[in-house]
Amino acid sequence: MLPPTGSERLPSLTGLRFLLAACVLMAHALSGSAIFSERPQAALSVAAAPLATSAVAGFFVLSGFVLAWSYRPGDRARAFWRRRFWKIYPNHALGWALGALFFVVATAPSPMAVGGSATVLGGAAELFLLKVWMPVPEAFNGFNDPSWSVCCEAFFYLLFPVLIFAARRLSRTGLRCTWLALACAILTFPAVAMALDGRALPGWPLGLNALWFGYVFPPVRLTEFMLGMVTARLVQEGAWPRLNAPIRIGVLVTVLATTPFLPLTYCLGASYGLPFSLIVAGLAVRDIQGRSRLLARPAMVALGEASYALYIVHFPLLMSARQAVGVNHRFAVLNGVLFAAGLMVAAQLVALLVHRRYEQPIQARFARGTRAVSSGRLEHSALPATDSCG
Repeated sequence: MLPPTGSERLPSLTGLRFLLAACVLMAHALSGSAIFSERPQAALSVAAAPLATSAVAGFFVLSGFVLAWSYRPGDRARAFWRRRFWKIYPNHALGWALGALFFVVATAPSPMAVGGSATVLGGAAELFLLKVWMPVPEAFNGFNDPSWSVCCEAFFYLLFPVLIFAARRLSRTGLRCTWLALACAILTFPAVAMALDGRALPGWPLGLNALWFGYVFPPVRLTEFMLGMVTARLVQEGAWPRLNAPIRIGVLVTVLATTPFLPLTYCLGASYGLPFSLIVAGLAVRDIQGRSRLLARPAMVALGEASYALYIVHFPLLMSARQAVGVNHRFAVLNGVLFAAGLMVAAQLVALLVHRRYEQPIQARFARGTRAVSSGRLEHSALPATDSCG
Protein backbone atom coordinates (compact mmCIF):
# COMPACT_ATOMS: atom_id res chain seq x y z
CA MET A 1 0.00 0.00 0.00
CA LEU A 2 1.19 3.53 -0.78
CA PRO A 3 1.05 6.45 1.65
CA PRO A 4 -2.61 7.60 1.59
CA THR A 5 -1.72 11.29 1.50
CA GLY A 6 -0.15 11.11 -1.93
CA SER A 7 3.21 12.38 -0.69
CA GLU A 8 5.03 11.24 -3.81
CA ARG A 9 5.38 13.81 -6.56
CA LEU A 10 4.07 12.71 -9.94
CA PRO A 11 5.79 14.96 -12.49
CA SER A 12 4.75 12.80 -15.44
CA LEU A 13 1.14 13.80 -14.86
CA THR A 14 2.07 17.46 -15.12
CA GLY A 15 3.87 16.72 -18.37
CA LEU A 16 0.80 14.84 -19.59
CA ARG A 17 -1.23 18.00 -19.14
CA PHE A 18 0.90 19.69 -21.77
CA LEU A 19 0.31 16.90 -24.28
CA LEU A 20 -3.44 17.08 -23.71
CA ALA A 21 -3.44 20.86 -24.04
CA ALA A 22 -1.36 20.59 -27.22
CA CYS A 23 -3.98 18.29 -28.76
CA VAL A 24 -6.69 20.81 -27.96
CA LEU A 25 -4.66 23.73 -29.26
CA MET A 26 -3.95 21.91 -32.52
CA ALA A 27 -7.61 21.07 -33.05
CA HIS A 28 -8.68 24.65 -32.48
CA ALA A 29 -5.87 26.05 -34.62
CA LEU A 30 -6.87 23.79 -37.52
CA SER A 31 -10.64 23.36 -37.32
CA GLY A 32 -11.67 26.36 -35.25
CA SER A 33 -9.99 28.78 -37.61
CA ALA A 34 -11.36 27.06 -40.76
CA ILE A 35 -8.11 27.85 -42.51
CA PHE A 36 -8.24 25.48 -45.47
CA SER A 37 -9.90 26.06 -48.81
CA GLU A 38 -10.43 22.53 -50.14
CA ARG A 39 -12.21 19.58 -48.60
CA PRO A 40 -9.25 17.13 -48.75
CA GLN A 41 -7.15 19.66 -46.90
CA ALA A 42 -9.92 20.40 -44.43
CA ALA A 43 -9.84 16.70 -43.55
CA LEU A 44 -6.78 17.53 -41.43
CA SER A 45 -9.00 19.50 -39.07
CA VAL A 46 -11.54 16.67 -38.91
CA ALA A 47 -8.77 14.22 -38.01
CA ALA A 48 -7.64 16.50 -35.17
CA ALA A 49 -11.09 16.69 -33.56
CA PRO A 50 -11.07 13.23 -31.87
CA LEU A 51 -7.71 14.07 -30.33
CA ALA A 52 -9.24 17.18 -28.83
CA THR A 53 -12.40 15.56 -27.51
CA SER A 54 -10.37 12.71 -26.03
CA ALA A 55 -8.23 15.31 -24.29
CA VAL A 56 -11.38 16.58 -22.56
CA ALA A 57 -11.93 13.20 -20.98
CA GLY A 58 -8.23 12.95 -20.20
CA PHE A 59 -8.28 16.27 -18.35
CA PHE A 60 -11.37 15.34 -16.33
CA VAL A 61 -9.88 11.98 -15.31
CA LEU A 62 -6.54 13.61 -14.53
CA SER A 63 -8.22 16.30 -12.44
CA GLY A 64 -9.99 13.73 -10.27
CA PHE A 65 -6.84 11.64 -9.93
CA VAL A 66 -4.63 14.58 -8.93
CA LEU A 67 -7.00 15.99 -6.34
CA ALA A 68 -7.65 12.59 -4.76
CA TRP A 69 -3.93 11.81 -4.74
CA SER A 70 -2.88 15.09 -3.15
CA TYR A 71 -5.70 15.17 -0.59
CA ARG A 72 -4.52 15.40 3.01
CA PRO A 73 -6.76 14.06 5.80
CA GLY A 74 -8.10 16.93 7.84
CA ASP A 75 -8.04 19.41 4.96
CA ARG A 76 -11.10 21.60 5.42
CA ALA A 77 -13.58 22.09 2.60
CA ARG A 78 -13.37 25.87 2.88
CA ALA A 79 -9.58 25.83 2.47
CA PHE A 80 -9.88 23.51 -0.52
CA TRP A 81 -12.49 25.72 -2.21
CA ARG A 82 -10.36 28.81 -1.58
CA ARG A 83 -7.34 27.23 -3.26
CA ARG A 84 -9.42 26.07 -6.19
CA PHE A 85 -11.06 29.47 -6.64
CA TRP A 86 -7.74 31.33 -6.76
CA LYS A 87 -6.36 28.68 -9.08
CA ILE A 88 -9.07 28.78 -11.74
CA TYR A 89 -11.12 31.96 -11.52
CA PRO A 90 -8.55 34.73 -12.14
CA ASN A 91 -7.43 33.04 -15.37
CA HIS A 92 -11.05 32.41 -16.31
CA ALA A 93 -11.85 36.09 -15.83
CA LEU A 94 -8.84 37.04 -17.94
CA GLY A 95 -9.90 34.76 -20.79
CA TRP A 96 -13.46 36.08 -20.56
CA ALA A 97 -12.23 39.68 -20.76
CA LEU A 98 -10.00 38.92 -23.76
CA GLY A 99 -12.87 37.17 -25.52
CA ALA A 100 -15.28 40.01 -24.77
CA LEU A 101 -12.78 42.51 -26.14
CA PHE A 102 -12.44 40.49 -29.32
CA PHE A 103 -16.18 40.38 -29.95
CA VAL A 104 -16.60 44.08 -29.19
CA VAL A 105 -13.78 45.09 -31.53
CA ALA A 106 -14.26 42.51 -34.27
CA THR A 107 -18.06 42.13 -34.03
CA ALA A 108 -17.46 38.75 -35.65
CA PRO A 109 -19.10 35.38 -34.97
CA SER A 110 -17.12 32.61 -33.35
CA PRO A 111 -16.68 29.62 -35.68
CA MET A 112 -16.93 27.38 -32.64
CA ALA A 113 -20.07 28.81 -31.06
CA VAL A 114 -23.32 26.87 -31.12
CA GLY A 115 -25.42 28.94 -33.47
CA GLY A 116 -22.50 31.11 -34.57
CA SER A 117 -22.17 34.18 -32.36
CA ALA A 118 -21.73 35.39 -28.81
CA THR A 119 -24.70 36.67 -26.82
CA VAL A 120 -25.10 38.85 -23.74
CA LEU A 121 -26.80 35.97 -21.92
CA GLY A 122 -24.00 33.63 -22.91
CA GLY A 123 -21.36 36.09 -21.74
CA ALA A 124 -23.03 36.60 -18.36
CA ALA A 125 -23.63 32.87 -17.82
CA GLU A 126 -20.04 32.18 -18.79
CA LEU A 127 -18.58 34.75 -16.40
CA PHE A 128 -20.44 33.20 -13.47
CA LEU A 129 -19.67 29.60 -14.54
CA LEU A 130 -23.29 28.78 -15.33
CA LYS A 131 -23.34 28.44 -19.11
CA VAL A 132 -23.50 24.63 -19.22
CA TRP A 133 -26.50 24.32 -16.93
CA MET A 134 -29.02 25.54 -19.52
CA PRO A 135 -29.76 23.74 -22.81
CA VAL A 136 -30.18 27.09 -24.55
CA PRO A 137 -27.92 28.10 -27.48
CA GLU A 138 -27.88 31.71 -26.32
CA ALA A 139 -26.48 30.57 -22.98
CA PHE A 140 -23.81 28.41 -24.64
CA ASN A 141 -22.45 31.24 -26.75
CA GLY A 142 -20.12 33.15 -24.48
CA PHE A 143 -16.94 35.05 -25.22
CA ASN A 144 -14.40 32.29 -24.57
CA ASP A 145 -16.00 29.08 -25.81
CA PRO A 146 -13.71 26.50 -24.11
CA SER A 147 -14.69 27.86 -20.69
CA TRP A 148 -17.55 25.36 -20.60
CA SER A 149 -15.10 22.95 -19.05
CA VAL A 150 -14.28 25.40 -16.24
CA CYS A 151 -17.99 25.38 -15.42
CA CYS A 152 -17.85 21.60 -15.14
CA GLU A 153 -14.71 21.69 -12.99
CA ALA A 154 -16.32 24.22 -10.63
CA PHE A 155 -19.14 21.70 -10.08
CA PHE A 156 -16.59 18.93 -9.48
CA TYR A 157 -14.73 21.04 -6.93
CA LEU A 158 -17.96 21.88 -5.13
CA LEU A 159 -18.65 18.17 -4.60
CA PHE A 160 -15.08 17.01 -4.03
CA PRO A 161 -15.03 17.22 -0.20
CA VAL A 162 -18.04 14.88 -0.04
CA LEU A 163 -16.76 12.58 -2.79
CA ILE A 164 -13.30 12.16 -1.25
CA PHE A 165 -14.86 11.48 2.17
CA ALA A 166 -16.82 8.61 0.61
CA ALA A 167 -13.97 7.33 -1.57
CA ARG A 168 -11.54 7.06 1.33
CA ARG A 169 -13.96 4.82 3.21
CA LEU A 170 -14.34 2.26 0.47
CA SER A 171 -12.57 -1.08 0.73
CA ARG A 172 -10.52 -2.43 -2.15
CA THR A 173 -13.52 -4.42 -3.30
CA GLY A 174 -15.72 -1.36 -2.98
CA LEU A 175 -13.28 0.71 -5.03
CA ARG A 176 -13.17 -1.92 -7.77
CA CYS A 177 -16.96 -2.17 -7.90
CA THR A 178 -17.27 1.62 -7.98
CA TRP A 179 -14.75 1.84 -10.83
CA LEU A 180 -16.75 -0.69 -12.86
CA ALA A 181 -20.02 1.10 -12.12
CA LEU A 182 -18.55 4.42 -13.27
CA ALA A 183 -17.19 2.78 -16.42
CA CYS A 184 -20.66 1.46 -17.23
CA ALA A 185 -22.22 4.87 -16.64
CA ILE A 186 -19.63 6.56 -18.87
CA LEU A 187 -20.45 4.19 -21.72
CA THR A 188 -24.21 4.46 -21.17
CA PHE A 189 -24.67 8.23 -21.14
CA PRO A 190 -23.84 8.70 -24.86
CA ALA A 191 -26.59 6.17 -25.71
CA VAL A 192 -29.01 8.14 -23.54
CA ALA A 193 -27.98 11.36 -25.29
CA MET A 194 -28.81 9.83 -28.68
CA ALA A 195 -32.42 9.33 -27.58
CA LEU A 196 -32.94 12.98 -26.62
CA ASP A 197 -34.82 15.25 -28.95
CA GLY A 198 -34.01 18.89 -29.44
CA ARG A 199 -33.89 21.72 -31.92
CA ALA A 200 -31.43 21.43 -34.78
CA LEU A 201 -28.21 23.41 -34.54
CA PRO A 202 -26.57 25.08 -37.56
CA GLY A 203 -23.47 23.16 -38.55
CA TRP A 204 -24.03 20.39 -36.01
CA PRO A 205 -25.30 16.88 -36.82
CA LEU A 206 -26.65 16.59 -33.27
CA GLY A 207 -29.70 18.18 -31.73
CA LEU A 208 -29.38 20.69 -28.92
CA ASN A 209 -30.41 18.36 -26.09
CA ALA A 210 -28.13 15.54 -27.25
CA LEU A 211 -25.15 17.89 -27.46
CA TRP A 212 -25.91 19.47 -24.11
CA PHE A 213 -26.53 16.24 -22.19
CA GLY A 214 -23.80 14.16 -23.82
CA TYR A 215 -21.02 16.72 -23.87
CA VAL A 216 -21.27 19.61 -21.41
CA PHE A 217 -23.82 18.68 -18.71
CA PRO A 218 -21.75 18.67 -15.47
CA PRO A 219 -23.41 15.68 -13.73
CA VAL A 220 -22.68 13.54 -16.80
CA ARG A 221 -19.03 14.62 -16.99
CA LEU A 222 -18.72 14.15 -13.22
CA THR A 223 -18.40 10.41 -13.85
CA GLU A 224 -14.99 10.92 -15.50
CA PHE A 225 -13.78 13.05 -12.60
CA MET A 226 -14.95 10.39 -10.15
CA LEU A 227 -13.28 7.68 -12.24
CA GLY A 228 -10.00 9.53 -11.79
CA MET A 229 -10.56 9.77 -8.04
CA VAL A 230 -11.30 6.06 -7.67
CA THR A 231 -8.31 5.20 -9.86
CA ALA A 232 -6.07 7.24 -7.56
CA ARG A 233 -7.39 5.43 -4.51
CA LEU A 234 -6.81 2.05 -6.16
CA VAL A 235 -3.20 3.02 -6.91
CA GLN A 236 -2.71 4.24 -3.34
CA GLU A 237 -4.12 0.99 -1.99
CA GLY A 238 -1.85 -1.08 -4.21
CA ALA A 239 -4.92 -2.58 -5.87
CA TRP A 240 -4.40 -1.29 -9.40
CA PRO A 241 -3.60 -4.03 -11.95
CA ARG A 242 -0.20 -4.05 -13.63
CA LEU A 243 -0.48 -3.12 -17.30
CA ASN A 244 2.55 -2.35 -19.43
CA ALA A 245 2.75 0.78 -21.58
CA PRO A 246 1.98 -0.91 -24.94
CA ILE A 247 -1.29 -2.28 -23.54
CA ARG A 248 -2.35 1.11 -22.11
CA ILE A 249 -1.51 2.98 -25.29
CA GLY A 250 -3.04 0.24 -27.41
CA VAL A 251 -6.36 0.57 -25.58
CA LEU A 252 -6.42 4.33 -26.23
CA VAL A 253 -5.52 3.93 -29.90
CA THR A 254 -8.20 1.26 -30.29
CA VAL A 255 -10.84 3.52 -28.78
CA LEU A 256 -9.72 6.44 -30.98
CA ALA A 257 -9.93 4.22 -34.06
CA THR A 258 -13.31 2.77 -33.09
CA THR A 259 -15.32 5.83 -32.08
CA PRO A 260 -15.66 7.24 -35.64
CA PHE A 261 -17.78 4.17 -36.42
CA LEU A 262 -20.01 4.65 -33.37
CA PRO A 263 -22.86 7.13 -32.95
CA LEU A 264 -21.59 10.71 -32.82
CA THR A 265 -22.34 11.10 -29.13
CA TYR A 266 -19.49 8.69 -28.41
CA CYS A 267 -17.12 11.07 -30.20
CA LEU A 268 -17.87 13.75 -27.62
CA GLY A 269 -15.41 12.25 -25.18
CA ALA A 270 -17.16 9.89 -22.78
CA SER A 271 -15.61 6.64 -23.97
CA TYR A 272 -12.11 8.12 -23.84
CA GLY A 273 -12.19 8.38 -20.06
CA LEU A 274 -11.60 4.66 -19.61
CA PRO A 275 -8.30 4.36 -21.54
CA PHE A 276 -7.07 7.59 -20.00
CA SER A 277 -7.59 6.17 -16.52
CA LEU A 278 -5.18 3.40 -17.51
CA ILE A 279 -2.64 5.88 -18.85
CA VAL A 280 -2.80 8.20 -15.84
CA ALA A 281 -2.47 5.32 -13.39
CA GLY A 282 0.43 3.83 -15.36
CA LEU A 283 2.34 7.11 -15.41
CA ALA A 284 1.75 7.57 -11.68
CA VAL A 285 3.10 4.10 -10.91
CA ARG A 286 6.19 4.75 -13.03
CA ASP A 287 6.87 7.97 -11.11
CA ILE A 288 6.43 6.17 -7.79
CA GLN A 289 8.87 3.48 -8.86
CA GLY A 290 11.42 6.05 -10.02
CA ARG A 291 11.07 5.10 -13.68
CA SER A 292 9.87 8.45 -15.01
CA ARG A 293 10.72 9.28 -18.60
CA LEU A 294 10.13 12.10 -21.07
CA LEU A 295 6.99 13.55 -19.52
CA ALA A 296 8.76 14.10 -16.20
CA ARG A 297 11.60 16.18 -17.64
CA PRO A 298 11.81 19.79 -16.44
CA ALA A 299 10.82 21.32 -19.79
CA MET A 300 7.70 19.16 -20.04
CA VAL A 301 6.77 19.88 -16.43
CA ALA A 302 7.18 23.64 -17.01
CA LEU A 303 4.92 23.47 -20.06
CA GLY A 304 2.42 21.36 -18.14
CA GLU A 305 2.28 23.88 -15.32
CA ALA A 306 1.34 26.55 -17.88
CA SER A 307 -1.30 24.34 -19.55
CA TYR A 308 -4.25 25.98 -17.79
CA ALA A 309 -3.07 29.41 -18.90
CA LEU A 310 -2.76 27.99 -22.42
CA TYR A 311 -6.29 26.66 -22.20
CA ILE A 312 -7.63 30.02 -21.13
CA VAL A 313 -5.85 32.37 -23.55
CA HIS A 314 -5.49 30.33 -26.73
CA PHE A 315 -9.01 30.71 -28.07
CA PRO A 316 -9.23 34.54 -28.05
CA LEU A 317 -5.72 34.65 -29.56
CA LEU A 318 -6.66 32.25 -32.36
CA MET A 319 -9.84 34.14 -33.18
CA SER A 320 -8.02 37.48 -33.14
CA ALA A 321 -5.34 36.19 -35.51
CA ARG A 322 -7.99 34.72 -37.79
CA GLN A 323 -9.82 38.04 -37.87
CA ALA A 324 -6.59 39.88 -38.66
CA VAL A 325 -5.87 37.85 -41.81
CA GLY A 326 -9.51 37.83 -42.90
CA VAL A 327 -12.31 35.55 -41.76
CA ASN A 328 -13.05 34.42 -45.32
CA HIS A 329 -9.44 33.93 -46.36
CA ARG A 330 -8.45 30.33 -47.05
CA PHE A 331 -4.95 28.88 -47.27
CA ALA A 332 -3.31 26.25 -49.40
CA VAL A 333 -2.45 23.22 -47.33
CA LEU A 334 1.23 24.02 -46.64
CA ASN A 335 0.58 27.68 -45.87
CA GLY A 336 -2.37 26.71 -43.70
CA VAL A 337 -0.32 24.25 -41.66
CA LEU A 338 2.45 26.82 -41.21
CA PHE A 339 -0.09 29.45 -40.19
CA ALA A 340 -1.64 27.11 -37.62
CA ALA A 341 1.80 26.11 -36.31
CA GLY A 342 2.77 29.75 -35.88
CA LEU A 343 -0.43 30.42 -33.95
CA MET A 344 0.27 27.46 -31.69
CA VAL A 345 3.78 28.66 -30.87
CA ALA A 346 2.53 32.20 -30.19
CA ALA A 347 -0.25 30.91 -27.94
CA GLN A 348 2.22 28.82 -25.94
CA LEU A 349 4.56 31.78 -25.43
CA VAL A 350 1.69 33.97 -24.25
CA ALA A 351 0.53 31.19 -21.92
CA LEU A 352 3.97 30.94 -20.31
CA LEU A 353 3.93 34.69 -19.75
CA VAL A 354 0.43 34.64 -18.24
CA HIS A 355 1.35 31.72 -15.99
CA ARG A 356 4.49 33.34 -14.60
CA ARG A 357 3.41 36.98 -14.44
CA TYR A 358 -0.27 36.67 -13.64
CA GLU A 359 -1.35 33.22 -12.43
CA GLN A 360 1.54 32.47 -10.07
CA PRO A 361 1.62 35.90 -8.34
CA ILE A 362 -2.13 35.77 -7.71
CA GLN A 363 -1.89 32.31 -6.17
CA ALA A 364 1.08 33.31 -4.03
CA ARG A 365 -0.82 36.35 -2.78
CA PHE A 366 -4.32 35.01 -2.18
CA ALA A 367 -4.36 31.19 -1.98
CA ARG A 368 -3.19 31.10 1.62
CA GLY A 369 -2.84 27.72 3.23
CA THR A 370 -1.94 26.05 -0.06
CA ARG A 371 1.46 24.77 -1.10
CA ALA A 372 3.80 27.43 -2.39
CA VAL A 373 3.48 27.91 -6.12
CA SER A 374 7.22 27.62 -6.60
CA SER A 375 7.52 24.35 -4.69
CA GLY A 376 6.38 22.20 -7.57
CA ARG A 377 3.98 20.19 -5.43
CA LEU A 378 1.27 18.27 -7.13
CA GLU A 379 -2.05 20.05 -6.66
CA HIS A 380 -2.58 21.70 -10.02
CA SER A 381 -5.68 22.33 -12.04
CA ALA A 382 -6.30 19.89 -14.88
CA LEU A 383 -8.81 21.56 -17.19
CA PRO A 384 -10.04 20.49 -20.53
CA ALA A 385 -9.87 22.81 -23.43
CA THR A 386 -11.95 21.80 -26.32
CA ASP A 387 -15.51 22.26 -27.42
CA SER A 388 -15.98 20.58 -30.78
CA CYS A 389 -16.14 17.11 -32.19
CA GLY A 390 -15.85 17.96 -35.83
